[in-house]
Amino acid sequence: MTGPGDKPKRRVFRLFRRSTDRATSSSEAGVVEESALWKTHQRASQAVRETGEGAQRLAAHVAKQRSVVDALAERARGASARTTDLAQSFRRLQEGFSRLELVALNAGLEGARFGEGPGQALGLVAEEVRSQSTRGSQACRELATSLGEIGGELGHVHTSLERVREGSAEAGQEASRLGSAAADAERALVEMGERLKNNTGTDPETARAVTEAIEHARALVAALAVVTAKAPRTVVASALAPVLEPVLRLLEGDDENRR
Repeated sequence: MTGPGDKPKRRVFRLFRRSTDRATSSSEAGVVEESALWKTHQRASQAVRETGEGAQRLAAHVAKQRSVVDALAERARGASARTTDLAQSFRRLQEGFSRLELVALNAGLEGARFGEGPGQALGLVAEEVRSQSTRGSQACRELATSLGEIGGELGHVHTSLERVREGSAEAGQEASRLGSAAADAERALVEMGERLKNNTGTDPETARAVTEAIEHARALVAALAVVTAKAPRTVVASALAPVLEPVLRLLEGDDENRR
């Protein structure tokens, strides 16, 4: 004969057995699978979002670097043009020194005709002018050569910077395409999430909450197995019945809905 307190105890133990049975049911497997799908979906969405943000930062960085390269290329081009102009100026100055050297040579020859006195003085002046003209002409030749070499190096620098600028433009285009692809992928994942929600009837928060509830239920069943092994089941059931009664009503309601 059973007393009035036996019914809640039996219901509690039915709850324990049902929890154990459901731990291996296909419905739990489906919930766990849905939760895994939602987690994968969220990770993919996060990865795509970070990729898009990274592409935007990369595009901004490339644009900034390209502006710096453009400025350097323009300065290199201007410096190369100025060194070329200076080299030409020194070549013209060298030509002037060469003509002055020729004039001094002629003046020395004329002074030699005058003989001693005025002729000798004119010859000394002409020789000094010719000597200075020779040194000035040589210095102008060396400077023009050096400036020509500098201009050539600056031209190479300008060419290299142009190549860097082209590479920066290509990198910017790739970053833009990457950002567009990430945006498309994010939209596709949003659509996939909506379809997954419609097909499963769950959402990430619900699936996560159900999965956590399953884990807690497993822990509860394991703990109860330990407790019932050490204490009478009637004592355990009497102690836990008030706490587990709402869960029992929830599960029994679920069973009635399934019927």
